[in-house]
Amino acid sequence: MEKKIFKYARISTSEQNEARQVEALKDYPGEMLIDKISGKIPFAERPEGKKIIQSVNEKSISELIVLDVDRLGRNTLDIMATLQLMKDHKICVTVHRYGLKSFVDGKANPTFELISNIMSTLAQIEIERTKERQKEGIAQAKQRGAYKGRPKGSKNKDSSSLVEKYPNVAACLEANMSIDKTVAATGVSRSTVKRIRKEYFE
Repeated sequence: MEKKIFKYARISTSEQNEARQVEALKDYPGEMLIDKISGKIPFAERPEGKKIIQSVNEKSISELIVLDVDRLGRNTLDIMATLQLMKDHKICVTVHRYGLKSFVDGKANPTFELISNIMSTLAQIEIERTKERQKEGIAQAKQRGAYKGRPKGSKNKDSSSLVEKYPNVAACLEANMSIDKTVAATGVSRSTVKRIRKEYFE
């Protein structure tokens, strides 16, 4: 079966003109997919984003082409989740603005990897911010008498290491995605996703 190539664009509302993104990608092969949706919606929850992820899971896509990397998520964490999913499935991501491909001749592109590493650092900063928000939330809950704390006897006391190891999962959970959708989007086992959500986000 010949694998598909998708060109992807996102605009915020139906009133905006997608012509700029379409024009920029016109010389690339593949089917053009356009999400007319708020940029605050995670990639995996957008109509066309879902179609792309379904194709990833079905192993029917070979390349994803975008004007800019910021089209692939609502924030750095979400973008990293999308890029990690594509990398795990050996799907080439082409970013037109930078003239970069994530894979060249079947091998990871070092320059693209460098950009991904920079984004990973930014994602880590967002994770730290999430931790701070969680601490503030716990403090407020304690003041209200509503915080129960970790169940007695819990073995995994350092959940931050899991969050740092799986920033793509953290991105999905931070975006309020369900466990099933997170598993589908990241390829991480259901049990690991559940541990991260229970130990860190609950």
